[in-house]
Amino acid sequence: MQLPELTQRAQAGEVRELNLLSIEGGFYVLEVLTQDGRTRLTGRDGHFYRLGSAAQARRLLADLPALPCFLIQHSAYDEMVGMAPRSAEPLKIPLNYRNAS
Repeated sequence: MQLPELTQRAQAGEVRELNLLSIEGGFYVLEVLTQDGRTRLTGRDGHFYRLGSAAQARRLLADLPALPCFLIQHSAYDEMVGMAPRSAEPLKIPLNYRNAS
């Protein structure tokens, strides 16, 4: 889903939640939850939109209507090869993107 479609669907009330996924390597990907399922924000080239910080995500989303938004961080221990998962759920912190400064 590209930003214009996200904006349109958010204004129509079709977006349930936004998740800013923290990815190993120091970047973030925006996950969009709708009635249809989950998708990721993409650029015109069809690749996932890579965000460098939560502040960049706030600036990108500033014109959207207020929606539940969360920063999601999976445990590094859960990602280690050969290790059993240590936590059942990732860290999920509310993120207010309407306070872009």
